Amino acid sequence: MFSRTTFGQLATLGFSKQDVSVKRGSKSGPRALLALLLTGALSACGGDNGSNPPAAQPQIPTGTTGTLLRTTELSSLSVPYLKAVFESLPELADLPGPQRDALAAEIQYGVRLVAFEYTTTGPAGEARKASALAMLPTAPGASVATLVYMHGTSTKRDFIPSVGDYDENVAPAVLFAARGRLVVSPDYLGLGASDLPYHPYLHRDTLAAAGRDALTAGIELARRNSLALDGNLFIAGYSEGGFAAAALQRRLQQAPLQALGLRSTMSIAGPLDLPAGVNSVLSADPVTGRDSGRSIYAAFTVWSYQRVYGDLYSQAAEVFDAPYADQLDALFGGTRSSGEIGAALPASPRMLLTANALTATISGSNQIAARIRGNDVIDVNPASPLISCHGTLDDTVPYSITVAARERLAARGAALTVLEQDGKDHGSAYGPCMFEAVRIFR
Repeated sequence: MFSRTTFGQLATLGFSKQDVSVKRGSKSGPRALLALLLTGALSACGGDNGSNPPAAQPQIPTGTTGTLLRTTELSSLSVPYLKAVFESLPELADLPGPQRDALAAEIQYGVRLVAFEYTTTGPAGEARKASALAMLPTAPGASVATLVYMHGTSTKRDFIPSVGDYDENVAPAVLFAARGRLVVSPDYLGLGASDLPYHPYLHRDTLAAAGRDALTAGIELARRNSLALDGNLFIAGYSEGGFAAAALQRRLQQAPLQALGLRSTMSIAGPLDLPAGVNSVLSADPVTGRDSGRSIYAAFTVWSYQRVYGDLYSQAAEVFDAPYADQLDALFGGTRSSGEIGAALPASPRMLLTANALTATISGSNQIAARIRGNDVIDVNPASPLISCHGTLDDTVPYSITVAARERLAARGAALTVLEQDGKDHGSAYGPCMFEAVRIFR
């Protein structure tokens, strides 16, 4: 992940609040520099701290998707400020000097941050509300390309792009919007201002719908702000977002957007071959134990699929060992951090599931495995370039999953370009992969 910069560090760089125009009240004290500014209005999309009454909710038009419902201006970031944020990133130390200078020189535009709500569809095809963040380059002087950024796993409802202190806002804002790109980052259903009471984790169709409909609403937002789009679209995503990026690519291949043509998709440490990934994760204990997060993601997947489909089990105890079976609703209700959830779960998902459920899931003979197969994102050949950037030491989403995806696609005559990050794990591969995205998404 990109590292954070505090207000104390900001002062040493010679910046003041004039370099950041925050449209709504922000919290005081040292916090993540850009993350705070991106979310200066925590009440913008349902993440207020309880001191203000909730705003009236817009009506969701029946049978429509991608309708822009409401926008909230969050803040504006100046060019000098964005350059300082960029130059403060420790990940730059691994880049050759000329490459660092070239990247810094491309930061030419200030960035406006706008939270918005829009319509999409839920797991049963019903009308739902969702939220997202748009990052708009200021006064680019020409039409711009569009990037949709799909964020990584969040177990807290307000720890997402449009609301809350969220790390992954830093890289898209500095690396893409400041270079003259419209960046659209969906929160996903069940998070942010969404009216779905849970997040359908690793659910292909709702992730794809949230992404496509956010783009549709983002096109309208750009029009209202006199920002011309050049028709070029790129997709990037990290972890769950890497899976979501491929799901969105698949959806756009089936239902293209008239205004945007997809050029390339990058999955960063995403489980592209979900069935192979589940087998890999369940067949061996993680080297890094509880820190791998595998138990969190395994429990989240099974629990959310049960909410979506209702047929994975009749009682949670059929699948989850005690005492975990009785804890899942509270753990994944949208208020717990991943650290809190991880502390309540075993170090390995092999200790989480009952022996029968573990064996049947690995062999592919139960309903859990069937639903995982039904959420495959590489079941069709990609019509535009699909790239996986992945660390070889990833113990959360093992690198072997990317290898399996490449082999599956190759067997069908399709290609998956793999950018191997040797010696990097799930977190440390993020920065280098985002720099790769800057290089490729031209």
